[in-house]
Amino acid sequence: MKRQLLLLVAIGCTITSMQSCAVSSASQSDRDAAVKEPKETRAECFVEMKDGSIRHFKSLKLVTGVFSSPHLLGDGKTKISSADIKAYQNSEHYAISQEMFKDNTRSKSAVETLPGFAVRIAKGKLNIYCKKYFNGTGTAEQLFVQKEDGDITEFTSELMTALLKDHPEAAEYFQSSKKMTPVSKRLQATVALINNESLLSVN
Repeated sequence: MKRQLLLLVAIGCTITSMQSCAVSSASQSDRDAAVKEPKETRAECFVEMKDGSIRHFKSLKLVTGVFSSPHLLGDGKTKISSADIKAYQNSEHYAISQEMFKDNTRSKSAVETLPGFAVRIAKGKLNIYCKKYFNGTGTAEQLFVQKEDGDITEFTSELMTALLKDHPEAAEYFQSSKKMTPVSKRLQATVALINNESLLSVN
């Protein structure tokens, strides 16, 4: 009888522990999801043209090569020149032209996207864009910040401090994580905190 009671207590503790882990894991996965949601919520691929029109595709592939200028290929057959594009989304990311940025080191090369485009790596009250390009010796990274639909401006610590004045928890995290590298991860986590604040205020 005593052995059965001990067994029931042990099972109860195990179940409680598992539920606790599940809650902890869920909150961590929520934050991970916030960090990994830089794309538009629409699942399909699309291109926003400079004339304001939107073209939808089932697939949108980035094509680069020695004998052709970088371009997008829609549904395996429609060639779209970067000179005609304002922004686009494929299965990998949402990217926007550097012509939309207020402060910018212009580049004609790129890593992971069309030359002169930056990938959105965080979306919410603040949008964060990352432009990776070749600088002659290796890969350089330039980060940009946008408050909702405002100007897209080059990232600086001073700018972020000003933008986070209404988000004390995110501001504290941003200041306490100064040694985190790469900086893009620090910005993603900061935006995730702001998004969580927004969700709490709605609920």
